Amino acid sequence: MKKILITVYCSLLFVNYSLADTITEEREFILYAKLPIVPKISVLQMTIDLSVINKSEFELKFNVKSLNLVSYISNINGKGLVKGSIKQNNYYPETYQYDYVRMNKEKSVFLKYLNGKIIEEIFTPQFDKSKLTPIQEKDKDNTIDPATLFLKFLDLKKTYKCSHDIMVYDGKRRYDIVFNEMEIKDQMIECSAWQKRIGGYKKDKIDPLTNADLVKIRYKDSLNNDFLGFYAKKGLIEITIDEIN
Repeated sequence: MKKILITVYCSLLFVNYSLADTITEEREFILYAKLPIVPKISVLQMTIDLSVINKSEFELKFNVKSLNLVSYISNINGKGLVKGSIKQNNYYPETYQYDYVRMNKEKSVFLKYLNGKIIEEIFTPQFDKSKLTPIQEKDKDNTIDPATLFLKFLDLKKTYKCSHDIMVYDGKRRYDIVFNEMEIKDQMIECSAWQKRIGGYKKDKIDPLTNADLVKIRYKDSLNNDFLGFYAKKGLIEITIDEIN
């Protein structure tokens, strides 16, 4: 009986310790698109589930789902998982997995990182890289995936207060987020940036999310600098991302 009580007590201690050292957070976002004169419409739903373990590791689960007319024109449903480490209070991916269905075609991307380099890439199905602008292998060094990029956008401190450019590679496209300035007005912090295309693009295809002329990330000018929204523009197309509370 004594051994049973000791076992139960130790189990409870382990559970309490584990719970205390694992922080989870779930958030939901809607992506809107807008053209001149036409009201904005919701086109994509995104949910994220972030777990921080012992302040040194993180797991990010995310889901995306197209909405409204977009689900009929260019339907996409996907889920992904990023696992990585937290160093100097910032996120560094170690593996990135994204499985999705687009226009009834199943696709997946897997990236594995080690010491700032991508050591493994798996794509299903394979795509013809000769049809895309080239990417040098060295250009992939010290990059992060798009999900980790969005995670950084949610926290002003993770962008080093919009002072450090961010290098991104999603398995096909390679681009930099180049910050211009940070402006404080009307109790809001607004970070302006632009997207520098490095490679992996089709010359005749325009995607406002991966080919933006202008990017703005907005935060509340407060102690926690809460995320207020994301804005991007390419030509006449405007994209906004708002959190659903």
